[in-house]
Amino acid sequence: MPLLAFCIRLALVAYVIALIALYFMQDRMLLPATLYDTEPPTGHHAGCDVEPWHANGQYAGYVATPVAGKPRGTFIVYHGNAESAENKLPLAEVFLRAGYRVVLVEYPGHGKREGSRTMKAALNASRDALAAAREQWNGRVYLVGESLGAGMAAQVIRGNESTVAGVVLITPWDTLASVAAQRLWIFPVRWMLHDPFDSIAALTHYASPVVVIGAQQDTLIPVAHARALASAHPGAHLMLLTDANHDDWFDAMTGERWQQVLAWLGPG
Repeated sequence: MPLLAFCIRLALVAYVIALIALYFMQDRMLLPATLYDTEPPTGHHAGCDVEPWHANGQYAGYVATPVAGKPRGTFIVYHGNAESAENKLPLAEVFLRAGYRVVLVEYPGHGKREGSRTMKAALNASRDALAAAREQWNGRVYLVGESLGAGMAAQVIRGNESTVAGVVLITPWDTLASVAAQRLWIFPVRWMLHDPFDSIAALTHYASPVVVIGAQQDTLIPVAHARALASAHPGAHLMLLTDANHDDWFDAMTGERWQQVLAWLGPG
C-alpha cells in the first residue's frame, strides 16, 4: 500500500507539472520555429513581380503583383505554422494567374520578421495586414488561410465582415479548443487555452462567400473539423480532397478545382 500511494502521488505530481507546462508553453507548441530555410521570393517571376511588403512602417511579408494589367483586387494569404511567407509563392501564383494582387503575410518571429512568436502577436499582425492592404489599395479583398492561417483568417473577419469579399479556409479547425481536446484528451485543454480560436463563432455574422477545403486523410486536423466548420456556416462551400493529407493538399488541387474555388467566391 505505501508503494501504491507513492506511485499515485508521483503520477499526480507529474500530471500537475504537465498541466503547468502546457499552459505556459502553448505558444511554442502552436508556433514552432519555421522548418524551411528558403530565400526571399523577391524579384521578377513568370507573370509577376514580388517585393517586400510593409504594414505600419514595418516589414510584414511580401506583395506579388501581376505584370499584365491592373489587378482585379487583392488576396491576402495567411500561412500555417512551421512555415513562412517565403514558402507560399506557389499558392500565390494561383490567384496571380487569375489577375489578382497577392499579399503573403508574415507573423512576428517567423521567416524574416522580427518579434515574439505568439498566437496573440500572429493575430494582431493578421488584423494589421487587412487594415494596411485596404489603406494601400482599392478593390475587393479576399482572405486565404491554411491550417493555423485559416484560424487567423477567420478571426480577422470578426469585426471586418463588410470589408472582406470572400474567404478560403484550407485544412481548418472549427475551434482550436476542439482539436486540442481531441489530441490531448487527458488534459482539460478547453479551459487551459489562452484563446479558443473559435472559427465558427468568428464567422457568425459573415454573409459573403466562405469556401472550406478539407483533406480526407488529414491526421493533424482531422477532416471532421472542416466539415463541422462548413456545416455551421449557412451557404459555405465545402471541397473535400479524397487522397490528400494535411501537408500535401496543394498537390491535390487541380486547375479545375481552383477554378471552382474562384467561381464560389464570385466575380472580383
